Amino acid sequence: MADPRVAELCREFDIKIVGAHLYPQPGETRAVGTIRRIIDRHGVEHARLVLCILAEGRGNQALIDETSLWAISDLLRACPDLVEGKTTALLEMFDELPLGPIMAMVNELRGVVHQRHALAGMIYLYARRLRSAPMGAFKQPGQGKMRKASISEDEKRAGRQAA
Repeated sequence: MADPRVAELCREFDIKIVGAHLYPQPGETRAVGTIRRIIDRHGVEHARLVLCILAEGRGNQALIDETSLWAISDLLRACPDLVEGKTTALLEMFDELPLGPIMAMVNELRGVVHQRHALAGMIYLYARRLRSAPMGAFKQPGQGKMRKASISEDEKRAGRQAA
C-alpha cells in the first residue's frame, strides 16, 4: 500500500500507480518509494512541483520513474532561480524541453554514468539555453595550482636541457 501522501499527490495529477512488476507508461509510475523519499526529505510542496512538471508537461512523454523524479528534484533545488516566483515560466520551459527524448539519450549511458546525474545535467543545459541565461563562469584555478604547474613545466625543461 502506498503512503497516503504519495497516493494523494498521484491522484491530484491523475498519475496511475502501477505494480513494481509492470513497466509504466506515460502518466503511470511505480516509483512510489522515490516520491515518498522526496516528500520526506524536501516536503510535499516540493514533491508536488516535481510531479506537476512530469505529469503536465505538454507532449514530452517523459516517464515518471526514479531517475526523472530525482533529476528534476535535484535541478529544482540546485537552481532556485528557475522556480522562485516564476512557476508558470518554469512549467512553460518544461513544455518546450524534449524531456522524453533527453531521457532516451541518457539511457544510452546506463551502466557507465549515474542516470539521475546525467539527466539532471542535460536538463540543466537545456534549461539554461531555453532561458538564455548564463551558465555561470568557470572557476579559474587558484594561484597555488598554477604555480605548481609552472614549476613542474620548468623542472621538465631543466631536466631536458641537462640531458
